[in-house]
Amino acid sequence: MPEIRDGLASRAGTALFLKRWLRRPFSVGAVVPSGRLLAQAMARATFSEMKGRDGHVIELGAGTGEVTKALLAAGIPANRLALVERDPELASFLRRHFSGPQIVEGDAARLPKILAEQGIDTVSAVVSSLPLLSLPAEVVRGIVEGVFEALPRGGALVQFTYGPSQPVPRVLSQGLRLVGTRGPRIWRNMPPAVVWTFRRPIGA
Repeated sequence: MPEIRDGLASRAGTALFLKRWLRRPFSVGAVVPSGRLLAQAMARATFSEMKGRDGHVIELGAGTGEVTKALLAAGIPANRLALVERDPELASFLRRHFSGPQIVEGDAARLPKILAEQGIDTVSAVVSSLPLLSLPAEVVRGIVEGVFEALPRGGALVQFTYGPSQPVPRVLSQGLRLVGTRGPRIWRNMPPAVVWTFRRPIGA
């Protein structure tokens, strides 16, 4: 099965995630992986966006695969899912526990180049767990510009945030003519989170 197989592996993933956070808190962005309800909300939004479109779903910052499990459970085929994870230890964890999705160790700020190297020429949606609000502005710009270079017009980026405002800086979203849609706050997640969907409308 293309998923983490048991609770022991899930606990190992949480421990690994915490270790990576302690080492590099600003690059990980959370103490523990995304909670189940948040992961499910991200998966529902992503599945809705990829329906009727050809190509891969790209997950950025896959971590220990909590959102990946929800994406697979939501009905996204494993052979249409590509995981991009910069951290070598996390990428190795993903390879050990997920047999179906394509797993790429690489920097999301180089997304168009990564996709070309992997032979992925069509993208239906992008879902991200990257801590955009805590990354340097030039890195965020590179990530978001790369995402919308890879997406077709009308294609969406699904991104969550713990903060009160949108996770893509307004100056950047306005410059790229992105339209952001805010989902409800998931109060039962710890900490509470909001899932946003960004797209560049056809003709924008």
